[in-house]
Amino acid sequence: MEIKNFVKIYDEILPYPSISSIIRFLNVVKFEEAKILGHDKPLVEFNVRRTWVYPLNPENESLTNVHWANLFHNIFLEKIKQYVKDTKALDCPFKTIIDIAVLKYENTGFYNWHTDHAASVPRTFSCIFLLNNDYEGGNLCFRNPDGSGEWEVEIKPNRMIVWPSNFLYPHTVKPVTKGTRYSVVAWAL
Repeated sequence: MEIKNFVKIYDEILPYPSISSIIRFLNVVKFEEAKILGHDKPLVEFNVRRTWVYPLNPENESLTNVHWANLFHNIFLEKIKQYVKDTKALDCPFKTIIDIAVLKYENTGFYNWHTDHAASVPRTFSCIFLLNNDYEGGNLCFRNPDGSGEWEVEIKPNRMIVWPSNFLYPHTVKPVTKGTRYSVVAWAL
């Protein structure tokens, strides 16, 4: 079987006015340099990942941040449950959703090939929710673990992609060549 059989796509998750609303909010918040999981601690590595992050947290001082954190927590939880049902992934239990954040890829922003599971953070499922498509480049691609093939996910706003976080699902975000790419990401433990 091909890897794309286990990468599930769910469309039309939110009403489009909600997507416009979160993008307006994101245009005024302060993003930080995104880090990668290191051996001892997370590191900023612009040769591996040139991305900016804005965490969504239900305990944030901003009630708008709390609103989006709670909304996306529920959406990610629902879609991971649907993924488990759709793929019959009964041997992949998960406990909770963690680290919900918005990623911002500006011109030349990218994330090299990687997997999301790490010994320090044993993630079970990965989720990306695409917010916009008014940019060029920035394609999410998966490849077979043996390197034999690559599959590109079509960019579409209001699209969620869910897959197992393990070593069998290497993926990348190709460089953005024009505009700004926004997505919301989360993982399940």
